[in-house]
Amino acid sequence: MTTVDARAPRLLSCRAVERTLCEVWSGLFGREVSPYDDFFDLGGDSFALLDMVRAVRQHGIHLRSSEAFRYSTPARLAESLTVPASGPSPALPALWSAVARLARDTARSWVDTPPAAAGEAPVFVLHSDGHVRREREAVLAWAGGRPVAGLPVPGSRGPVPPRYHLADLAARHLDTLVRTHTEGPVRLIGFGHHAVAAFELARQLRRAGREVAVLAMVEPPAIGDPAGPPPAAGALLDLVEHRLARLAGRFGLAGGESLSEILTRMRDDGWYDEDTTPADLPGLQLAWAELARAVREYDGAGYDDPAYDGPVLLFQDGLDPRPPVQSWGDLVADLRVHTFDYGLEPPSPMLGDPRLAAVMRTALAA
Repeated sequence: MTTVDARAPRLLSCRAVERTLCEVWSGLFGREVSPYDDFFDLGGDSFALLDMVRAVRQHGIHLRSSEAFRYSTPARLAESLTVPASGPSPALPALWSAVARLARDTARSWVDTPPAAAGEAPVFVLHSDGHVRREREAVLAWAGGRPVAGLPVPGSRGPVPPRYHLADLAARHLDTLVRTHTEGPVRLIGFGHHAVAAFELARQLRRAGREVAVLAMVEPPAIGDPAGPPPAAGALLDLVEHRLARLAGRFGLAGGESLSEILTRMRDDGWYDEDTTPADLPGLQLAWAELARAVREYDGAGYDDPAYDGPVLLFQDGLDPRPPVQSWGDLVADLRVHTFDYGLEPPSPMLGDPRLAAVMRTALAA
């Protein structure tokens, strides 16, 4: 019987633990339980919590009462049990060694992507690093028939440019937009770290005299880091190590898997799109680290008036330890915040939330 324990290999994926918790809770409460149902809202109390902990342990999952009390939905509790704050260094050796080789490649550079064909102005999307498929499905549902175009992100295909700034990335996207859609308002949606790139692109568009009708940022990180200066170039692989440890925990990977096996496990949980190949995985992890570094360095400077004067829709998780709204208020004059309390890293529950869908349909229809 597999045990989820910090002292043992993490062989159960986050999704597998989540399913087990839902089954146990369903038995306790006599009703179907979703991953986002709260234990205490369902009628649980401290006595029922102890019963639940004992039942979960019988499934081979090491669970403490304090953890069950703190993380009161199956999804949050499963994530706390399987996704470590840190881990063995390096995790996932096959992927780690491939990423390290790419990072040492001095020939890394930008790859020019041909612009999309001109036509009706689409909703432009900057996807997050791993959830492209679900984000695309959500945006198509929000767009109400309007075309949708994903802007290429560094590392998705081809080399990863080293130590770029978000202003450089936004300038390349601006060039694509100007060449392909010369008139009309622009509608932008950015997810995760790329929400920050979407914000910088919107600033450059307005500076170039273009109207930005919609700028939506879905779960952007807080910008600026009060803990200290941005990481040095040598810290890039430290970011990758941290990421791989968390991925290993989330997907129940023991460490000996091949790139193909890693991608299969991630795809089963909705990560990456159908065009991603095992050979793409190292570049995607390095691209994530370069973007995370660029976002950490971004402070919105470089303009006479640093505040963005248009409306910005910001969708955040209110259970984030550092909600992004706290750092975005000084950069956005008209910040319209919508808060969802899931307390999870993946954006899947928020993307499926009908409240978010209603806001985005209204915004994109205008």
